[in-house]
Amino acid sequence: MMRNYSSALLLIALLFGLNLDAQTKRTKYYEFGAGIGTLNMSNEIANSSRVNAVFAEIDAQISLFAKYHVNDWFGLGGEISFGSLNAADANHDNFNRGFSVNTSLVTGNLFTEVHLIRFGKYHLEQKYSIFLKGGIGVAGWNPELQIDGLVPENIEIESDAYIGMNTFVGLGVKYRVSYNGIITAELRYSTVGGDTMDGILETAPNVVTDNDKYWGVMFSYSYAIL
Repeated sequence: MMRNYSSALLLIALLFGLNLDAQTKRTKYYEFGAGIGTLNMSNEIANSSRVNAVFAEIDAQISLFAKYHVNDWFGLGGEISFGSLNAADANHDNFNRGFSVNTSLVTGNLFTEVHLIRFGKYHLEQKYSIFLKGGIGVAGWNPELQIDGLVPENIEIESDAYIGMNTFVGLGVKYRVSYNGIITAELRYSTVGGDTMDGILETAPNVVTDNDKYWGVMFSYSYAIL
């Protein structure tokens, strides 16, 4: 009796697994695309959030990506991005210090994407979706620092090439413009594994340093293979 009961449970589990696998195969699809967006820094130079500073320091980024959507709700992907960032003391709190920086940035990330509204292969009538996104990868940056004046004693110059971990979170919306075409807009907030994106380190004993951050809006077009 117990053996028959165990066999029945095993059969049910097997059928459930086969059904789940079939469901995944039926609803999965792929996306391939490219995007262009904005970038702004947050660090020892870009140390305020003034609106005029944000607009004065907006720089550009381009991205290539591929996504594998397991089903209508969840997807995985990879991307590579190239961009630049800039900031100047004149736009922020240390406006008399005279530092400005331009930083090239390359990132490669793996990410997950979770739709809050069902969107996918068998929901072509649903034209839009909102999604959450998060990822981790590697970043390389190379700050070029310009100094107009004397360097304070509590500042170390760190204008060199660096590499570190990159993490990001995002929120976006996507809209289906054709059977296979999708346009997307997303806001991202990223952190790099280092405090040298601005080309300086503050060494005063009462200063608490943190990893540098950057953020921006990305607009992209992708082609879905359904």
